[in-house]
Amino acid sequence: STPAPPPQAPLPESTVNLYELTFGTAAGICAGVFVKKGAKMVAFFLGGVFVLLQYLGSMSLVRVDWGRMAARFENLLYTKDALGNKKPPTISSLWRWVVDFLTADFQPRASFIAGLALGLRIG
Repeated sequence: STPAPPPQAPLPESTVNLYELTFGTAAGICAGVFVKKGAKMVAFFLGGVFVLLQYLGSMSLVRVDWGRMAARFENLLYTKDALGNKKPPTISSLWRWVVDFLTADFQPRASFIAGLALGLRIG
């Protein structure tokens, strides 16, 4: 016969409850839906402007300098590394920027990020 194992202390209860929405989670969901809907609206508007400019250009009513537009885009969004080379933005760098911007001086950061991801998914 083997001796009975010594009694173990009960496992501590987790403070995370998957069925409760905290303030950070609710704020994150709302921000995610807002960002996704806003991004769709901006993309729709910019796409419409592009199509309109292409149409007006094909009718010889306007001439668009796309090289200059590309240079302005690069000056706005590209970053420079230590050697001075330009680096285009990546999805990861844009995600980091959005998260850092939205969670500045916001204590429930972890639950907010989970809510933000959920809001982007359902929005």
